[in-house]
Amino acid sequence: VANVLAAASSRLFVAVPLLDAFDGFHALNVLLGALLLVVLYRFVERHTSTAAAVLTVLLLFLLPRLVGDFFANIKDYPEMVFFSLTLVAFFAAYERGSARGIGASGALWGLAIGTKANAAFILPIVVLYIAARGLGEHWRDRRRTLLLALVGAGIIAGAIVFASWPYLWEAPVARILENYRYVSGRAFDQATTDAPWWQMLLYTTPPIVLLLFAASLPLFVGRARRREPLAILLLVWIAVVATRLSLPGALNFDGVRHFLELFPPLVMIAAIGSVELARRFISSSAVRAAVLAVPIVLTANATVQVHPFELVYWNALIGGYSGARAAGIPQASDYWATSYRQGMRWINTNAPPNTLLVVTVSPHTVAMAAPLRLRPDIGVATLSAERAYRMAATRPVFVMFVPREEWRTPLDRTLERTQTPTASWERDGAPVLLIYQLSAPR
Repeated sequence: VANVLAAASSRLFVAVPLLDAFDGFHALNVLLGALLLVVLYRFVERHTSTAAAVLTVLLLFLLPRLVGDFFANIKDYPEMVFFSLTLVAFFAAYERGSARGIGASGALWGLAIGTKANAAFILPIVVLYIAARGLGEHWRDRRRTLLLALVGAGIIAGAIVFASWPYLWEAPVARILENYRYVSGRAFDQATTDAPWWQMLLYTTPPIVLLLFAASLPLFVGRARRREPLAILLLVWIAVVATRLSLPGALNFDGVRHFLELFPPLVMIAAIGSVELARRFISSSAVRAAVLAVPIVLTANATVQVHPFELVYWNALIGGYSGARAAGIPQASDYWATSYRQGMRWINTNAPPNTLLVVTVSPHTVAMAAPLRLRPDIGVATLSAERAYRMAATRPVFVMFVPREEWRTPLDRTLERTQTPTASWERDGAPVLLIYQLSAPR
């Protein structure tokens, strides 16, 4: 779903014209992010307060890793949006007693599942929410209506997934089973790097947000025990996602991108709880406002410090980006090589005519963008160390790479060990992107 929508946004913005094909593709996240911001703001404001709504959206949209995914991730970020919208829509319909609203939430669920399989876990969230919340006055005498509404939502979701995924059309059952085997088989894929999800959450979230969440959690647990709907929803939401990530054989890699749907409830708990605790213990409204501004400033500063390389944000609990690299954490790098955009700009400005650019890590990302991002006289190639040095005898050769450890090659390892980079981008004293100019062999 997200790829189809992104392709449509690319066509639209190129035709206008406002953006090139690549930025037009990623512009989908701007549209979806704006939608999520408005919905979450209104949702929190309706059920708590304006102050909590403001704090929720500012903290969520300033988190460094989410900012990085906002600009670069046309899979996990849309999944977070559709996942959140589905649960918000279901919650509103359930609490109003609207069978049609529950059925309509199935359309959002279909968009979520059609984007990524994570959304299959919306079902246990809904089931556990209903079990913990109880039927209440709206559904006590309408059990059959509720069941039909839930089944209808599932049918609508399935129809949207089928319609949006041509891969299924030829043999739906066989293809679904094939996809299931692929997803479940990742646990045995030795090329996939394992990293505990809780560790990634702990080390890549600004500490102030973690602190506010921990301080607010007891408040929400108490409310859930009293069967307050919002508290139940947010706690069940977090519990199901955390359980999925903790299942035997479950893998996590690339930081936190595979569970972005955990952040909206986490931030809502942190923001709502912080506002309520501040009201309990601080009588002056001016002082409360100043205190609540502190987490916003600290979170924004965390993002500013690493911009435009938000995917290398690591907090002080691991010693920052350099500490994470020293600890040997596999994902401590610009793992999606988004910094190549800065590298290509540098090459365009500084490389001599007829330069050959050798990219050793994720070379396809540069090759695809080269027609739009690089001068026409600059060639892009993937070469062995021996061939690259031979080519340096006949034309200027630059080597560019991000130091992602499990994808390293002998060429970039040798260069990093023996030469000083011609250009480099660092954060927290550790390299994000390196460019070397090769010398002809003597």
